[in-house]
Amino acid sequence: MELHFTGTGAAYYPRLGSNAAFFVKNNHLFMIDCGESTFRKMEARDEIRTCDKITVFITHLHADHIGSLGSFASYCLSVLQKRITVIAQDDTIVEILKLMGVPSDLYDFTMDYSQEFESGLSFEAIPVKHATDMKCCGFLIRDEDETIYFSADASELSDDILQQFKQGKIQVIYHDCTFLTKESPSHCSLKRLCEYIPPEMRNRVYCMHFGGDFMSQIKEAGFQVVTSV
Repeated sequence: MELHFTGTGAAYYPRLGSNAAFFVKNNHLFMIDCGESTFRKMEARDEIRTCDKITVFITHLHADHIGSLGSFASYCLSVLQKRITVIAQDDTIVEILKLMGVPSDLYDFTMDYSQEFESGLSFEAIPVKHATDMKCCGFLIRDEDETIYFSADASELSDDILQQFKQGKIQVIYHDCTFLTKESPSHCSLKRLCEYIPPEMRNRVYCMHFGGDFMSQIKEAGFQVVTSV
């Protein structure tokens, strides 16, 4: 399972676009977040027109992760006649969309991440350390025999996820790497990732959510770098 990214940047590095990912299985488009630049990128892609179903998973409520969700939901229904499903940890997103002029009857909403989707595909919300004033999560995404971990915005990699990765239970990690060396309570740095991940395993870790241009240092350290489609 490979995630495709419409943007790879952090909130304060918008030149790379809002960090958001998607993939398709069985004609079902799955999106992770819909930040400020995401609708513009997705509107230009065929997937939103060719897929029968569209589900958007929300990691948290910062603008660079939900900023264009209202426009996206409204466009899909009004222009494409497709009613999307939004999955989030609480119903605050419903009020936010209402204030954007997108009432709840324009999309489906649920807080149930645990449902099984397309033939063996499932999402599990994993709490992460990012913001103290809202719920924040990453995802374990299981697709038949493959499991990946998507950290979303996270300052730390939990010991449980790390041990599953080392044991081969998680094959690939996509992780926040906003800073080169800066210590932050909200985001991870390359320096911290190097402390977590042994060199021989770094080729299975994809860095994302960049707060600057230090991709060459990421590659030199042995990690992968996500790029926008």
